[in-house]
Amino acid sequence: MRKRDLAILMLSAFSIFFSLQHEGDFSFREAWFHLTDEYPIKYETERLPPPIVSDLNGDGKKEILVATHDAKIQVLEPHLRRVDEGFSEARLLTELSLLPDKTRVAAGRRAVAMATGVIDRRYKEGHPLKQVLVVVTSGWSVMCFDHNLKKLWETNLQEDFPHNAHHREIAISISNYTLKHGDSGLVIIGGRMEMQPHIYSDPFEEIGMAEKNAEQHRRSASEKEPSENSGTVNLRHFALYAFAGRTGALRWSRKNENIEAQSSDAASQLIPQHNYKLDVHALNSRHPGEFECREFRESILGVMPHHWDRREDTVLQLSHFRRHKRKTSKKSNGKTTNYPFHKPEENHPPGKDSAKKISNLIGEAAKYAGSTKSKKPFQYIPTITNYTQLWWLPNVVVAHQKEGIEAVHLASGRTLCKLHLQEGGLHADINGDGVLDHVQAVGGNGAEQTVISGSMEVLQPCWAVATSGVPVREQLFNASICHHHSPLNLFQHGDFGRNFGRTDVSSLEVATPILIPRGDGHRHRKGSHGDVVFLTNRGEVTSYSPGLHGHDAVWQWQISTGATWSNLPSPSGMMEGGMVVPTLKAFSLRARDNQQMILAAGDQEASVISPGGSIQTSVDLPAPPTHALICEDFSNDGLTDLIVVTSNGVYGFVQTRSPGALFFSTLVGCLLIVMGVIFVTQHLNSIKEKPRASSAAR
Repeated sequence: MRKRDLAILMLSAFSIFFSLQHEGDFSFREAWFHLTDEYPIKYETERLPPPIVSDLNGDGKKEILVATHDAKIQVLEPHLRRVDEGFSEARLLTELSLLPDKTRVAAGRRAVAMATGVIDRRYKEGHPLKQVLVVVTSGWSVMCFDHNLKKLWETNLQEDFPHNAHHREIAISISNYTLKHGDSGLVIIGGRMEMQPHIYSDPFEEIGMAEKNAEQHRRSASEKEPSENSGTVNLRHFALYAFAGRTGALRWSRKNENIEAQSSDAASQLIPQHNYKLDVHALNSRHPGEFECREFRESILGVMPHHWDRREDTVLQLSHFRRHKRKTSKKSNGKTTNYPFHKPEENHPPGKDSAKKISNLIGEAAKYAGSTKSKKPFQYIPTITNYTQLWWLPNVVVAHQKEGIEAVHLASGRTLCKLHLQEGGLHADINGDGVLDHVQAVGGNGAEQTVISGSMEVLQPCWAVATSGVPVREQLFNASICHHHSPLNLFQHGDFGRNFGRTDVSSLEVATPILIPRGDGHRHRKGSHGDVVFLTNRGEVTSYSPGLHGHDAVWQWQISTGATWSNLPSPSGMMEGGMVVPTLKAFSLRARDNQQMILAAGDQEASVISPGGSIQTSVDLPAPPTHALICEDFSNDGLTDLIVVTSNGVYGFVQTRSPGALFFSTLVGCLLIVMGVIFVTQHLNSIKEKPRASSAAR
């Protein structure tokens, strides 16, 4: 074979090998769509909840539940066939109307949150696992439907809130735990309200509200403490309601937060979780509850990471909280513990304080719980029954809120601790040292208002800052997340128009950073120690890892993607008609897969990036998304699919695998090696044959 032909074959094989490596072994294909009526959204509160992927009737086929602005829940059947012909319309199985049965009034019946879950106490093996649907409307109507979408119960909580208030935060938790014998499941609703913008308020109603607020201020000034069961909920506080799953009976409610009053409640001493004083509010009045959260530092890190950008980021999570274990050898009689906020009476056994005048029965029960606390903490929870056969029981419900996180006792609704966290950014233990960290980065629009946590320094555009501790103890690192600060990435792909003018940061926007777990040979808590990934509206994705001993940051990689977007600045609470919600999240390609990928999406394109910084595949979006992309398996094949929500509809992309791509690329690679060996041997043989030919001619 001639060298020229061999060189052509090698070039062709190298091109095939490179194209296979660039394409990857998976992709997302257009599957189905469902068009909805466009509704002009001016305010954040008018946004609908994101769709839900769920198997309501347990037949093994997933349905898509979509909320509409005309107070309906539509159930869609996605197409499972994989064709390359583009989108095909999803089949509408049924529609569920949220309007009242007798009076068909649409006011206050638009869905603001919905969730599905299992409430059955016990189910037989092989029988389908059926779920219920819980919907919360804008008028605070809570409705529960069975798997056939028949209403089980409905209750209204509007009387607890002002008339002209809207949902700023709302979340639903559905589980099969029970709080009372005879119940079936547990539904917890949590939310916080805000006043409507002035453009929607009636002038006469504003005058009446002003007089009412002035009267409340005079009343609060004369009274020492507001009543727990006062008529309306304090808008600053996060309200919680617990209902029986099957009947809707109210088990407990937490309308107003009052940590100090809870500490003096003698009945709470019966539960081991409450065998400590909750009266630190007088010593730490600025952030009540932070001291109590120090006692649960490991449990707090177990529910991280935390971030909040918009209403759907409010999440209710069931968890098991344990107090921080201390070595008894370091304590001595008559001395307080390490924290100066402790009172001397903290060292006395609960139930024997004469100043509290607790009855003998409660004192004996608290004494027994306190004696077994150091040996087997939180093993006795009398009011919760576990029907899932797990070795641990959740004893708190953790609310991830805009202002931070709050742990509420699951059996009684009492606040265990509330940790105030700075708004914006990512809260997680990024270096794995057991201390909560905060990573924040802003764009050009918000750089003037954002201050680095723990200091008075203003955060500059194109820079990210990580601090450690709550409150802040030290600064871990500050690093650049923009392209013009990294000259090593000049050869990354990207068109000239997108890379031109990188020095202008006035229109720069930054998505909330995420944490990608990274192994270093040591065992770390789930959700801690990893690479921090940033995304700007120019499509730049940057990754940093914690440096040696958890300080400083090591630059890993930076690439340019098509995940670009642009939003004009708008007043607080308002939204322009074409506002784009970017996506930056970690997800797994398969169910129960520990390796996570990075999903970055803008207004026209979404990219799937490996933790090492290589683009695996890209997806062209049909329209700018109004919600973050949803990563769920709607095709029932164990592979994670994508759902895009736009202003005019919902679109589904199914993940397709190319199982022969890896094998074929391996064969092409081996062929390249063989051809390379042949080329080298031919070249060496030609060199050896030339001197012989010259000697023969002589």
